[in-house]
Amino acid sequence: MWVFVKQCFLCVNVFFQVLAVFASGHGNAHSTLLLANSSHTTYSFHQMSECKHDEFYDLDTFSCVACGKEDENLQSTPDKFSCECAANYVTIALYDTQHHNPLCAEKCSDILSTDKGCQVATANNSKTHCDFKLVNFTDPNNDFTPRSVASTRPIRLTPAGMHANGICNICDLKYNYRYLDYCIANEVLKPYLKYNSFWQSTSANAVHFGDLKFVVFFCLALRNNTACSQLANLCIMSHYSSDKNSPCSAFLLTQVSDVAVKYASMDEHLRATKPSLFYKKGKETAKMLTEPLGVSPKQLQFFSTAYHLDGNLRRWGAFKMSHVNLCQMHAQSDAADWKPQQEIQFARFSKPIRCELTVENLIDLAKIYANNNFLSLFLNISRETSSDVKRVSLEALPILIEDITAENSRAPAAEWQLVKRFQLIEAQPRHARIHDQQSKYEDDFKLSLYRSLRYMESFEIHYEIHDHNQIGIPLVKLRYRHVDLSANATLNAVHPFKLQITFERIAEATQRKFMFEVMLPAFLFIALTMAMLQMLNYRKRHNALTTTTAAATECCTPSSCLLEFLLHLSSYTANAALLCFVLYILVYPVQFLTQRSLAITLPIIKDDQRSLEILIYAAVLLKLIFICVHFWRISHFDLFLIDWERPRSCEANHFTLKNNLDTSSVCSSVRTFATENISTWRIIFIANEWIRLSAKQKHSAAWQGLLVLPLVQVFLSARWISQDLALQLFFIVTTSLLIYIIQLLVCSFIFYRLFGDPLQKFIDLCSLSNISVFMLLEQSFGFYIHGRSPNGFADTDMYSMLAQMHRNSQHRCSRKGLLGDSDQQSYIILPPLNLRIYFEKLLAPYQRSYSISQAHFQKEINTIDAAMERSSATFNNLNRFLCAFIDHAIKDMDYIIKEKTFVEKLLNCECDNYLTENKGTFYIDNAKSFDQLLLYGNSLNIFIMELALLLAAYMLTNNLIAAVAIVYILNKLLQHIYINWLRQNVTTKTSIDQRFLM
Repeated sequence: MWVFVKQCFLCVNVFFQVLAVFASGHGNAHSTLLLANSSHTTYSFHQMSECKHDEFYDLDTFSCVACGKEDENLQSTPDKFSCECAANYVTIALYDTQHHNPLCAEKCSDILSTDKGCQVATANNSKTHCDFKLVNFTDPNNDFTPRSVASTRPIRLTPAGMHANGICNICDLKYNYRYLDYCIANEVLKPYLKYNSFWQSTSANAVHFGDLKFVVFFCLALRNNTACSQLANLCIMSHYSSDKNSPCSAFLLTQVSDVAVKYASMDEHLRATKPSLFYKKGKETAKMLTEPLGVSPKQLQFFSTAYHLDGNLRRWGAFKMSHVNLCQMHAQSDAADWKPQQEIQFARFSKPIRCELTVENLIDLAKIYANNNFLSLFLNISRETSSDVKRVSLEALPILIEDITAENSRAPAAEWQLVKRFQLIEAQPRHARIHDQQSKYEDDFKLSLYRSLRYMESFEIHYEIHDHNQIGIPLVKLRYRHVDLSANATLNAVHPFKLQITFERIAEATQRKFMFEVMLPAFLFIALTMAMLQMLNYRKRHNALTTTTAAATECCTPSSCLLEFLLHLSSYTANAALLCFVLYILVYPVQFLTQRSLAITLPIIKDDQRSLEILIYAAVLLKLIFICVHFWRISHFDLFLIDWERPRSCEANHFTLKNNLDTSSVCSSVRTFATENISTWRIIFIANEWIRLSAKQKHSAAWQGLLVLPLVQVFLSARWISQDLALQLFFIVTTSLLIYIIQLLVCSFIFYRLFGDPLQKFIDLCSLSNISVFMLLEQSFGFYIHGRSPNGFADTDMYSMLAQMHRNSQHRCSRKGLLGDSDQQSYIILPPLNLRIYFEKLLAPYQRSYSISQAHFQKEINTIDAAMERSSATFNNLNRFLCAFIDHAIKDMDYIIKEKTFVEKLLNCECDNYLTENKGTFYIDNAKSFDQLLLYGNSLNIFIMELALLLAAYMLTNNLIAAVAIVYILNKLLQHIYINWLRQNVTTKTSIDQRFLM
């Protein structure tokens, strides 16, 4: 029941409000509708020449408005901004609040005429010495009953010379107020005297706000458009004050508050106050900022109106950024490529204009613009029509002044207090007596002109781009700075200024989130999975079955597995971060360069630059850590050169060789004859070739840099590319990738065909030298190059070698491969677990001898000779042991030969390796995977690190030459460190003195 009564009460209330609106006339109803729809203001622009003789031009709506009814005999003034009586009529009243127009009377043709209703033009009408226009209440008549409230009584503004008592040059201040050339009755102005309290109780300047009561009276009571425009300017100078008696109170009440909409018909003063200065807060205004305007302009054509402080129009016309650019007069801008005098291109990114203005600059600007240049901005949203007449439509631009309220600096747009007019600079003048005491030629004279300045520190036009290139309403963002010109102020103190145009493609940020919120986690998950697979493969290579051997216990500890996991995780994580970075840099610039409908805008990176910097810096750091550790590992592996013709020294210094292995091998390498005299230069030659091959890379860092640098510089010279970091990185990435791929293709299809594959040439050289290379990268994982000569010997004269090569070319000898029917010489090996134990036992005497030879104190010759003899015996025994193992000549240690499956090749693992203590597996390696121990096989990792470093260095320095130089220096440094480590390892593992290594 209560709900029903409440609904009935609301309906009755609405009914009476609507009834009151219609009773008040069409004018009030129209004002109420304007208030309800004030959040979105679009004007149909009319030229002033389109107005008829009985129409005036309304600057608030840019349209022609009738001066009144036909029987009121009104015409527009020569400036078209107001109305006056026609030529044959006498002005009885300049304005009457009851009729809302001037009152006119027809001139009598004769002074003695008795024509009813005509006005006799007396001598008093033509007096030139009349000083005042009278403002007072009209005399009550039979048709009008005076109200108790004085402000509701009709007021009439009588022109000079039409006073009833004939007095037109005296204004008695006892009963009247004098304002300009008006004499205003005290009773008329009494309701507006409260506005004196605004400047009397605050710090507002009486120079500007001392006449506030008169301005409010002329605006609200007499509906004077110029006075209302002046009141709006005073509101701006009060910093849009919300005080009760501030200049903004009338605008806030009628344009922001719901009270005016509800009771507009009940009081004349609650009608919409012109000009429109404020936007109404709420969801409708927030929605207005996010909706498209339905136009797709190629250029942003702005329109502006500028007013003097007194409310008169200063200028109107096309708006350019130069009109608000405070830098152009006194300061040097840092964005010389953007000319504010030019048209503003749609969706064309331009660098912000920044400069530093001194206090002296600001004072000079204040003399020009301060307190006398109030701007309103509009956007031309005219659409192309088929008709010849093109109607211009203007959309008022909302202005967000960030420092007038706390809500304006926060995110919710519904709480913003948006305005429609602003000023560039405001100045509070000092008393004239202060600066008159100083000479105007001195610098301190300028400081004495003003107490303080408040200038526009930042000006930004921001707009959104919707689907089909439709533009949203641009939002003007302003921020002001207060400069106190106290006794400590100096003319050289500097203050910043910033001018920019920004835009945002709607839903563009959502697309970018996909890269960081979906792609990056997916890549990191793949990296984690690959690192775990590598760790499991590491464990499988070391200990396929549960063993109790010391080697297995030592190599399969959880800490070693964890370190292996972290090492591979760092590498794969770096790859994932770089891949995400490269995809971002490639995808969005490509969309920007190929888009037909605007989907990507400049700058492409926008708010993601910090995230991209973290990605690329992390990628460089992690990849560099992996490269350093990996290079150390592949340069410290166990290397042994198996000589199938083991050399012996001369008889004078012959060291007795003892056979420490019980083997049934019948190969020639196992049996040693005292009469043999075989050279050791073949081993030294292979060792030097291995070092030379290790330093070779698939791509040249020098050529990479020399080609990238000029090609990218050509693209970066374009102005629209040089202004966007994403486009610069796009051309750096694409050029680097293309040159790297071209280098690989040239090596594979040109150099290798002309000069041969360096890996295959090394294998052939091993076979020619009758030397195999046995490499153990881990405890039970490595590579083997079978270099046993099919001719049985290689240490011979030139004639015999040429004869051997001739037989090989005609296939008149056995095959080179480990299998009798194959020439396959490269293998991935997983030797038996016991092989490592025997290998270390045989190598132990050499290690002790090596430690003795590396001691820093003097040793006797006999001790050194004994150590050398033990070292020679150790390597002879190790050579015979490996020969026997390769020939399947050891009963308790053997291996099988098989091929990897596709999955094993893809994941670089061994699923069924049959690895036990006594049995191992040799995998046929057609890809020559032993290049993983060389720079040649790590070319991809090196290039990934170089590319990440190039991008990181460029983002850090913004200098392509410096970035290329850093990459080249790091490449050469890593190569030099790796070669030094490798030479030391070859010396240690093969007992070849470094003096024999080139």
